Amino acid sequence: MKQRNEGGFTILEIMIAVVILMVGMLGLVMTAALTTRMMGRANRAQQAAAYAQKRMEMMRSSACITAQRTSGVDTLYRGSAMMAYNTWRYGDMGNGSYRLQVITRWVTTNNKIKADTLEQGVPCRT
Repeated sequence: MKQRNEGGFTILEIMIAVVILMVGMLGLVMTAALTTRMMGRANRAQQAAAYAQKRMEMMRSSACITAQRTSGVDTLYRGSAMMAYNTWRYGDMGNGSYRLQVITRWVTTNNKIKADTLEQGVPCRT
């Protein structure tokens, strides 16, 4: 009787291939989780930036009226959770111009506070 030399994989080769495949799949899962977390952070930062821009547009017209040129604070809520808050103030730049500064602070997913500043010069010509 002739002995046939059949080609195929041994159990050891299959186990090594499965381990390599699992390591690759674990890397993909970790990348997906990291991407989702980064998108959540970017969404919160974008909401805070839009909130600051809205406040800047509302307060810019007040820079030229002495009685309305006051500092203040307001808060953005989503449901009952505080998302961000703005503080704003005016500074005299001389020549009838004022600097409006809006500082926005928002809560990250780790419950830490991040801050960003938006400034704009407002010329008041009469």
